[in-house]
Amino acid sequence: MGAGLGSSAAFSVSLSGALLTAAGVVCAEGAVDGTEWRLLGKDHLELVNTWAFQGEKIIHGKPSGIDNAVSTFGSMIKFKKGELTNLKSGNPVKMLITDTRVGRNTKALVAGVSERASRHPDAMASVFHAVNTISEELSSIVELAATDEIAMTSKEEKLAELMEMNQGLLQCMGVSHSSIETVLRSTLKYNLVSKLTGAGGGGCVLTLIPTRILLYLITCVAFISLKYLRSSISFPFS
Repeated sequence: MGAGLGSSAAFSVSLSGALLTAAGVVCAEGAVDGTEWRLLGKDHLELVNTWAFQGEKIIHGKPSGIDNAVSTFGSMIKFKKGELTNLKSGNPVKMLITDTRVGRNTKALVAGVSERASRHPDAMASVFHAVNTISEELSSIVELAATDEIAMTSKEEKLAELMEMNQGLLQCMGVSHSSIETVLRSTLKYNLVSKLTGAGGGGCVLTLIPTRILLYLITCVAFISLKYLRSSISFPFS
């Protein structure tokens, strides 16, 4: 909780869905014997999301609505001014999550950004515009299909650059933290790009794990497992 992973939104969505179903306002479809997930229709999901957003307002003050939307509808979502767009990607994006174990207050951090924007309206407007541009470009890249290793590497390099730029802009907003910077420096030693998640000020940090690194780790694990098996298996008749 309080780590930038949307736990409050998950709670609000679960509570809203349960209460609306119990009150008979929404109707769950699917099996009732517990063998399948209960599914709500789109209209009912939108109602759950609306009430969950009210819960987020109580907890955070002025939330964006992103977290409750993702918790309600799932998948990867582009969110802009209340409008949701589902992003379709044939290539999964792998992230390492690092918990800084530094708690923070989302409401206070959001208020701090608003105060900075009121003191430096023109400069902060440029920062917000840059963040929007990065988000639009990133969503386009995510939906590109990478059919071979070269295309995948190119795609991941672009994502890494955009993440790095976005983190710099978040620092301009004043929502970074010394613990976050420590994680950034640590992952940079291995040429990995990281950025804060959630409201910042501590919480968790996301690190993009390129496919080349993932394949290397899988190979290492397989080699270690094979070595362990060879050393642990005895052959009494040999």
